[in-house]
Amino acid sequence: MAPDDRRAAILASAHTLFMERGWEAVTIADVLAAADISKGGFYHHFGAKEDLLAGIVARMTEQSLADADAMLCQTAGDALAKLKAFLADSVRWKAENIGEMRYLTDVLSKPGNDILFRRMFDAIAAAVVPILEDIIAEGATDGSLDVADPGLAAEMIVGLSHGRRQVFDEALAIAVAGDLDRATDHLEARMRAEGLTCDRLLGLPRGTIPLSHPDAYRRILASLVAPALQTEDHDA
Repeated sequence: MAPDDRRAAILASAHTLFMERGWEAVTIADVLAAADISKGGFYHHFGAKEDLLAGIVARMTEQSLADADAMLCQTAGDALAKLKAFLADSVRWKAENIGEMRYLTDVLSKPGNDILFRRMFDAIAAAVVPILEDIIAEGATDGSLDVADPGLAAEMIVGLSHGRRQVFDEALAIAVAGDLDRATDHLEARMRAEGLTCDRLLGLPRGTIPLSHPDAYRRILASLVAPALQTEDHDA
């Protein structure tokens, strides 16, 4: 098997195990057995368990961006229309891939995983920023966006998601406590503010960038906390 194919097979096996058992329960030995690979073969591609997660996140991002690229090719209108479609597709992907979202959220909610979160964020940013930069640069050319530096604008938009982690964790905690309405409002307030920030960053009228999707956020939060609520009910 070619090295790239072997690496992909290891990631696929690890992804399946993480989805089935959760991040904490899976060991490197489990991955070796599932992928039918030696320890030396594993360490040729990955230095640690954390490298697997970074690789999985990068692969998931590439797959979602491939879908987004196909969608953008079918989007009529100027760069602003493409930007709106791209951002909406990101929300759609999260809502349709709750399994992946759940185990990633489980990993990041654990204390002491800040470095792992940073690696995951960097993997996502490396894939997303160039696409956003191209769309924003097109908007600067066609006049639908007013920016001084498309690359910097793209970095700042993606960077908003880094600061969103705390608000998202707070919303999850509120939802687990049983108040899904307040949890949705908490996350929605953050996303609405991010949308207004993007408006200013891109020289757009207030309310142009639609990051406010309360129904989608409610579904995402409800799906993410469902296992925790079921566990509490069982324990009770």
